[in-house]
Amino acid sequence: MKKMEKANRNKLYLWLILVLLSGFILMSFEGCSLMKRKYEKTETREYKISSAGRNKIYVENPNGNITVRKNEGDSGSIIVRADITKYVTKKELNNPLSGIGIDIDTLGTEIKISDFVDKERKIIQFDIGKGSKINYDILVPSNIDVRIDATNGRLEFEEIDNDIKAEITNGNVKLSGVSGNVKVETTNGNITAKIDSAKSLGFETTNGNVNLTLGDNFGGIFSVETVNGKISRKNIEFRETEENGKHDFRGLLGSGKTEVKISTVNGKVTIERKY
Repeated sequence: MKKMEKANRNKLYLWLILVLLSGFILMSFEGCSLMKRKYEKTETREYKISSAGRNKIYVENPNGNITVRKNEGDSGSIIVRADITKYVTKKELNNPLSGIGIDIDTLGTEIKISDFVDKERKIIQFDIGKGSKINYDILVPSNIDVRIDATNGRLEFEEIDNDIKAEITNGNVKLSGVSGNVKVETTNGNITAKIDSAKSLGFETTNGNVNLTLGDNFGGIFSVETVNGKISRKNIEFRETEENGKHDFRGLLGSGKTEVKISTVNGKVTIERKY
């Protein structure tokens, strides 16, 4: 009985120590920015980079949207516009953003763009869902390949003839008027594309749908697969088709040689002529 009472007392002491220690930790943060209310602050920055001697732009962005468009006004330059957002204290609203920025490496033939975030005081995070992000609007000339590696956000490509390779984990991808070699992969997201012509198309998603709308003159060699979903064709006629139920389709469209590969695990594929 005495041993049991002693054991219970020791548990009570340990519990009291843990409560006091937790209180001390919370009090120690009470006066610092981690415990204060945060406000969204956004700064816009713009960079102009010469494309002379460069053949590729590589953008790595863990949080934020990316739009890539053709640089109509200056074929010798790449324009990078970035909206940088961070949650700051009320006092910091009046100061320039610190602890987050953009690193641009132009030493080689490939331009590399990535963010840098000050990891200081990030051990405890009280502002769940209020992380920093950067939204990019990038204008590129025709002779630059585009490579995107993103995690959370949305990707859009508009009216460019550049070769594109894009990968994103959580986010939708939208393409309109692209005409180069295009390869897009997303884990959790939909792929939507409106295409008149292209050198090649490769769309792959794990959890999401693929919607491909083709111009009247688009032709190619199609290979389409879905595991848990169906393949739908609207207002479009293929020839020399091979089908395996609703999940596997191959066929030729028109007289074009463009190779088109589409696959999704959990989602449906829709191919149509509309515009």
